Amino acid sequence: MIRRTVTPRPDWEARLREVGFTWYAPTPEHPVPYWSEDGYYAFTPAQIEQIRAASQELTTLVLEATGHAIERGRLSELGVPAFLHSAVRDSWEQDDPTVYMRLDLAYDGRGGVKLLEVNAQTPTSLLEAAVSQWQWLEDQQARGELPAGATQWNTIHEGLTEQWAHLKAARGLTEVAFSSARVDEDAATVTYLRELAGAAGLRTSFIFTEELGTSPTEAYLLDSWSLPIRQLMWLWPFEFAWESRDSAFLASTGTRFIEPLWKAATGSKGLLALLHELHPGHPNLLPATLTPGALGADVVRKPLYSREGQNVQLPGEASTPGAYADLPVVEQAYTELPTAQAPDGPRYPVLGVWIAGDEVCGLGIREGRSRVTDNRATFAPHVVLPG
Repeated sequence: MIRRTVTPRPDWEARLREVGFTWYAPTPEHPVPYWSEDGYYAFTPAQIEQIRAASQELTTLVLEATGHAIERGRLSELGVPAFLHSAVRDSWEQDDPTVYMRLDLAYDGRGGVKLLEVNAQTPTSLLEAAVSQWQWLEDQQARGELPAGATQWNTIHEGLTEQWAHLKAARGLTEVAFSSARVDEDAATVTYLRELAGAAGLRTSFIFTEELGTSPTEAYLLDSWSLPIRQLMWLWPFEFAWESRDSAFLASTGTRFIEPLWKAATGSKGLLALLHELHPGHPNLLPATLTPGALGADVVRKPLYSREGQNVQLPGEASTPGAYADLPVVEQAYTELPTAQAPDGPRYPVLGVWIAGDEVCGLGIREGRSRVTDNRATFAPHVVLPG
């Protein structure tokens, strides 16, 4: 796995905007470019097969551990509030459908694959991985910057399309409302998912999360016309919702969520400790614990729910800033991320493997400017080179 440089496409900003990717430039919240136009990661087919096989096994283990946590009454350990336990269990027992999730992995191209985290309910960087990096590959091949035989591990678009079609044919799904915050990346991610659902024959609509309604006389969440929403693909973290004014509706509503309410367990970083407990010594799992100090000092401390690297503490360092310092933590054995050199300094790549349903389907890479992947990370495309 090697980071290489390439001549940027002369019209690359316009090309990204053509597919709905508009948040590539620096902003006050993301002070460095988010899209890497002049750098990419090269893999061999054997490396990709190693990542694919390990990720598929990890997907199985993650879903099994989710079931274990729910069925054995361990949701409190994962930070899920007690008032939601019954609803989470019901969601699991009635097999509420999932469309996608993402595994974040450490891999240096030489050793094994190690699971860092599971992005279970609201994974983003989807449009970049499924569409923008494929567009980049085709454009650079057409310009002669990449060999004609180069490809990507990237059937994310096809996998998600097939998953929506499966939910329509096998689960009777006919109509889904989509919702996100008023954030470009979130809205674009939901729009992309909505387009895929529409292509699979589902009726769709969109509503911003702040416009969702509730009523003590209605069994469902309501749209802006006060009509009931029966299926809601909601790019809004459950941990935000259960701390909101209308949190009680999360447990009582008849609205079914995609991603489902049982993903509250999968999305807890505490699941890393259960995975280690259930599969000690597994080559793709790092030791992890919910008991402070049990693994010694060479650990990473992470809140059970946090985003963009907030309140993460590496061995011997101060915690990163953030809004999650009051939450319980999981301690995970430290593993070194590979270091790749870029013109503006070192990068630390984390592999994001995408899952449609329960099948792995592709790869995206975010490279941090530090060893904690935070809001200064850049999305970098990848290439699988022949031979």
